[in-house]
Amino acid sequence: MKANPRTTREALTRLLLACWGTAAAQCLPLAATKMVIDLLDDDLSWPALGGEIAGMVLVWAVGSLVVAAVAVLLLRRRARTSGLLLSERALRKRQRHLLRPMLPGAGWRDRVREELTSSQRVFLVAEKGDEEIHFRWRPGRGDGSVWGSMTFDATAGTVLLDLREQEGLMGVAGLRRGSAFAAACQIARLTALESPVTAPA
Repeated sequence: MKANPRTTREALTRLLLACWGTAAAQCLPLAATKMVIDLLDDDLSWPALGGEIAGMVLVWAVGSLVVAAVAVLLLRRRARTSGLLLSERALRKRQRHLLRPMLPGAGWRDRVREELTSSQRVFLVAEKGDEEIHFRWRPGRGDGSVWGSMTFDATAGTVLLDLREQEGLMGVAGLRRGSAFAAACQIARLTALESPVTAPA
C-alpha cells in the first residue's frame, strides 16, 4: 500500500520540528555560554548589545535547524532502505515494530534467527524457546548498544521487534536520540523483515 505523499510530507515536517526542538535544546547551553563570554569580552553600547544578542540567537536557531535537517535525512535514508514507516516516533527511546518476513514459508523463523545472530552487531543473545529471542545490538561504530527482543507469532506469521535505547548513545546526527530506530532499520534489512500496514504504538 503506497503512502499518501501529503501524509509523508506532514510526517517529515513533524519529524523535522521534533529534531529541531531536540537540537536546539542541546545547543542552547553552548550558545548561551558563548554569548555570555562574548558579551563580557566586548565593551558594547546598549544598541550594539541588542544586535549582538539577536545575531547569536539567529546563529543558534539556524545551526540547530541544520543539525535537525541532517538528522531527518539520515533517518529517512535508513527508513527507505529498511521499509519501516518514518514519523516523529523515530525519536522515541523505545521502538516497537510489528514485522513480517518478506519470504514467508516453512522455516522462516529459523532464517530470521540465523540472520540476526550471524551479525557482528549483535551480542548477549538469549533465546526463550521458539517464540522469543533477546539480545543487545550496536547501531553505531562505537560500543554503545540498545536492548532488543523479537517475539515470533507463528500463527499470524509476524515478528514483534522491541528495542530500547540506553543512555550515552550519540544517536542520529549527534542528537542523542534515534538510535533505537536506526537499530530497527538495520535489523529489518538484515533479517528481510518488513512493516505490515499497521504497527503497535
